Amino acid sequence: MRITRNTHTALNAAPHPAPHVAAVSPTPPEPVLELQDVAKRYPKGQGMVDALQGVTLRIERGEHVALVGPSGAGKSTLLYLMGLMDAPTAGRLKLLGRDTTGLSDAERSRLRGRTVGFVFQSFNLLPHLSAWRNVALPLRYAGVSRKERRARALEMLARVGLAERAEHMPSELSGGQEQRVAIARALVIRPQLLLADEPTGNLDSDTGARILELLEAVHARGATLVTVTHSAEVAARAQRTVQLRNGRVWSDTRAGAPEARGDGPSH
Repeated sequence: MRITRNTHTALNAAPHPAPHVAAVSPTPPEPVLELQDVAKRYPKGQGMVDALQGVTLRIERGEHVALVGPSGAGKSTLLYLMGLMDAPTAGRLKLLGRDTTGLSDAERSRLRGRTVGFVFQSFNLLPHLSAWRNVALPLRYAGVSRKERRARALEMLARVGLAERAEHMPSELSGGQEQRVAIARALVIRPQLLLADEPTGNLDSDTGARILELLEAVHARGATLVTVTHSAEVAARAQRTVQLRNGRVWSDTRAGAPEARGDGPSH
């Protein structure tokens, strides 16, 4: 190659600076739940009852949230909407990024069955089924084979300390044991969202404390946990407390942070 003066000059010139490329921030994960101006109305007598009005909430993955407030504030109604057991009258609700507006009952049921576990105050065990068959019931609805249903149900019962009670009927179990079976049933689908409606309401204090420890262990493994409670002690164990009054979000407080309070509508 013959190097001319112009070529030599070009070769020794300062290199062009690399074009500036703006840093791209990673897209934040979708929240587990996102509610925007959600309302729920029920017929009562000749009129309508506004159970929820203008509720706006965002619950992130891995959070532990307590829903508190007086009786009739809308806590359980909100929990049932979060778990797709019912549909809002107005507003928008997203579960794991999916807009549930307009879903049919069957579509809501399929989505709920893959992602949401429920723990009820009254346990809701079927009295004619043994403990393991109660636990396996959600898997039956999901079309899982009987062999796998039994194996996963027994695994969950072992995790809640009831392996030896697998063949017992609900009438042969104590209240605390029934609630642990109910928790195993909620966990058998490996839910991303666990909803608990007064999970210690029918239990003595010692048994209730063990149930809370079990739920918190599930949360520590990565599940998002939302609990309805009247107990200040139970609420204090959560990372975040959302208070409802008259169907509206009254306050939203994170542990160690100042309380965010509204005058009625959600913020």
